[in-house]
Amino acid sequence: MEQLAVERPTVLIISEEPEFVRAISTRWLQERNAPTFLFNNAQPAHVDLAIIGAEQVSESLQRTGAPIIHVSQGKTTSSGVISIPEFDGWPDLVITVAKQILEHKALASELSRLSETKSRLEREASLGRYVLDMRHSLNNALTSILGNSELILLESGQTDPVRQQIETIRNMGMRMNEILQRFTSLQKEMQLADQQSAKKLTKAAAV
Repeated sequence: MEQLAVERPTVLIISEEPEFVRAISTRWLQERNAPTFLFNNAQPAHVDLAIIGAEQVSESLQRTGAPIIHVSQGKTTSSGVISIPEFDGWPDLVITVAKQILEHKALASELSRLSETKSRLEREASLGRYVLDMRHSLNNALTSILGNSELILLESGQTDPVRQQIETIRNMGMRMNEILQRFTSLQKEMQLADQQSAKKLTKAAAV
């Protein structure tokens, strides 16, 4: 079975020091599912996370709404920015924190998607339940139509055009009966979809 490719997150690294950039990107690229990296002057339409060196955090970057990790000698005063001091082994800490942020964003996005899917399924289920509730009444009506058409066809004396019309009524009734029988399978499928969606939603919320 073909698997869909997972979209990798985008991480923007801003620093005038090549060693800073290498310390993060080279270390992170050794792991599976590493993100897509952009550097310094890149101006993408969207980034999932920004990592900044000693440079000042710009207002334009903050306005993007992307999480920001600031690595510097002193503590940053920018609101909403995660500050990490530049001590020995800081690249490992930065990557650990960054991965937690990206995982949290991915789970939040999945939770939102599942919530939308659940709402759509609930709307479709409401319509489906109405049809299923009407199935008994429709079955009774179709049983009467099919029974009476069969009795009429057994009688002699009808002209060919009348007989053809009665056969058409019977055939259409049988076709409608087949459609109603499929509603039983539809009901089971809807119940299974509801259960699977609820389990995924509960799992994502728990994580």
